[in-house]
Amino acid sequence: MHKLKPTIEIDPSAGFCSGVKRAIKSAENLLKSGGEVSCLGEIVHNENEMERLKGLGMRVIGPDDSEIPGPGGRVLIRAHGVTPETYKEMEERLLSVTDATCPVVLRLQQNVRKASEEVFARQGTIVIFGKQGHPEVIGLQGNAKGNVRVLSHPDDISGAALTTPLHVFAQTTSNAASYKKFCEAITARFPDAASRGEVMLHQTICGQVSKREPALEKFARDHDVVIFVTGSGSSNGKYLSEYCRSVNARTLVVTGPGQLEKQWFAGAASIGVTGATSTPAWLMEEVASAIETMTSEASCT
Repeated sequence: MHKLKPTIEIDPSAGFCSGVKRAIKSAENLLKSGGEVSCLGEIVHNENEMERLKGLGMRVIGPDDSEIPGPGGRVLIRAHGVTPETYKEMEERLLSVTDATCPVVLRLQQNVRKASEEVFARQGTIVIFGKQGHPEVIGLQGNAKGNVRVLSHPDDISGAALTTPLHVFAQTTSNAASYKKFCEAITARFPDAASRGEVMLHQTICGQVSKREPALEKFARDHDVVIFVTGSGSSNGKYLSEYCRSVNARTLVVTGPGQLEKQWFAGAASIGVTGATSTPAWLMEEVASAIETMTSEASCT
């Protein structure tokens, strides 16, 4: 019996943000000339993309002295950015540095530095709403003069050593709704200071990130089955895939086409393929192609 083939669509809003695209393009341009390029940490949290870049000659290095190349060695700073101390160290080591820090992150670093200088003499505080230990957050902390606190939830506020005047910034990849609640809680803790204009709340979430959820919600509702493609270590992928599943219960998460199962698509008239901000377009295309083959076989049985 011949069955109708389902439609398969790749989410046009999914995949690399402009900052990651820019960093990967920088890496590819360096690698074209041959030789090794060292990246300070993973350029993107997706094992398939990392394997592709490593195959072109890129290696990932950490702060260990034995991993850092000698004078003249080529080093790439990824989109997350680094601390001023890291820039200084690379200059002292006479490395050839390509800075691919996302312009949005770079602007945030500059704003954190300026705000920190303003409140330091008055013993104020810089608050960063974000994930402790995240590379972007580490870079932001390095741009403050020690008067900085990293908090990730409104519940963290009551126990934190905070003083006014106070500037609040968000990690660029933060969830907009969560940051709004956090800012409301900060204002509630310091109502008098807020009324005097001593609690400054800065909107620093990347516009592409803030628009991602509404687009993903519509995409998830428009398809019977959604395949979410993400790297196993991507926090953005974990959050967005869970959000997608809350909208469409038939959301399945894979790292690549090898994890697809034919029975997932039973009875589906439309199938959507989407991913995290760390998911390469070529990988979503491979997944869509594999689904096409699976569903074509099923439609002929």
